[in-house]
Amino acid sequence: MKSAHDIVRFDREIIQQPGLVAQLALSKQVFGVIRRGIASQSGLVPVGLRGVARNQRFALEIPDSAIQAVIHPWEITMRESFRVSEVAQFPVYAQYHAARKILSGFKWGVGGSLGFELSSGISAIKPTSDFDLLLYANAPAELPLTVIAANHSFFEQFDTQVITAKGGFALKEYLRTPAKKILLKTDAGPLLTKELWS
Repeated sequence: MKSAHDIVRFDREIIQQPGLVAQLALSKQVFGVIRRGIASQSGLVPVGLRGVARNQRFALEIPDSAIQAVIHPWEITMRESFRVSEVAQFPVYAQYHAARKILSGFKWGVGGSLGFELSSGISAIKPTSDFDLLLYANAPAELPLTVIAANHSFFEQFDTQVITAKGGFALKEYLRTPAKKILLKTDAGPLLTKELWS
């Protein structure tokens, strides 16, 4: 099953917009990230692409049948960057290595630029990149709250999203107001709700 934050691989030939193709790297295969949203028709998947320039982002829909591989964020938590000697001192990479130790035994994943680089083998992170941590849970009891409390200063350094069957929400907002409505990002759009869990 594919969901938001998954990285997908497909051939560039399926992209119908010539102007967009010109903005992408020259490799035959393209990597994109699945976006939250409902596709315009059955059989299509909403995907976001990175351009050659770091600030370029493009949204499109691709046929589900054209996807050759899916990399889930929790599958890459033990991978190293292909340029580890260059990025090892980046704050985002140090936070990633710290998360490996702190969250051992829990289901978590890496999103954002680092998740893209670990999944695709394409350079994406820089010294100022943020660490996008994803925690997977289908009930409050599955959240590593004791670990989070014991490492409060670590988790305060970046934004963590909790991913449930219903969507995603900010860990910090949930911890501040666990009994109140908070913003839940869903495929149908964001909504304020207390119904966060499956």
